Amino acid sequence: MSKQRPVLATWMAAAGIAAVYRWVLRPTMYGWGATDSEVAAELPGDDLVEPGSARTTRAITIDAPVEDVWPWLVQIGENRGGFYSYDALERLVGTRIHNADVVHPEWQQLQVGDTVWLAQRYGQRGRQLVAEIVPNSHLVLMSAADYDRVQRGEKAFGSWAFCLRPQSGVTRLLVRGSGAPVGQSAFDIVHFLMERGMLRGIRERAQRPARPAPLPH
Repeated sequence: MSKQRPVLATWMAAAGIAAVYRWVLRPTMYGWGATDSEVAAELPGDDLVEPGSARTTRAITIDAPVEDVWPWLVQIGENRGGFYSYDALERLVGTRIHNADVVHPEWQQLQVGDTVWLAQRYGQRGRQLVAEIVPNSHLVLMSAADYDRVQRGEKAFGSWAFCLRPQSGVTRLLVRGSGAPVGQSAFDIVHFLMERGMLRGIRERAQRPARPAPLPH
């Protein structure tokens, strides 16, 4: 009997940790900063993804109009403005991200079908394509394979959407992650930390007094 107690204790501890993650931590991560109505809302890009896909909805209030937030959002990408999160951590996994602190006019043009690089060293797996874009409203990204599916009239397996909502002089920035790999705990935890950092990074930059972009060399 005494030999069984450590095994039982280990099993109970593991079950307890799993329960805390499933019922406390995961709901908090999946809806960080978002209201119940925002979590339940249909957002741009949702109609492009397989129905019933797992999804996250995170949000932050930015004390600036959407016109001041959009330029930071539209210039994201490894070879552009970065992702405004923890660039030192991002470089640890092989990216070449250097987060911009000013709006760059040369990075303000983005169209459907354009590539937004997450990490060029990983080739096709390290990029997203613009599936939908409406200035000052929303930007929807997905993998190249999913983009091809959508062009064929099929549903994507996943998407990453950024939506701006004006609200009494401020802006609500919502980020919706739909489909794979959402639902995988290792991905969920890391992505939550980086995406929360990104939301805070955009807020910090959009609320600063505007600074001119550096002159090209």
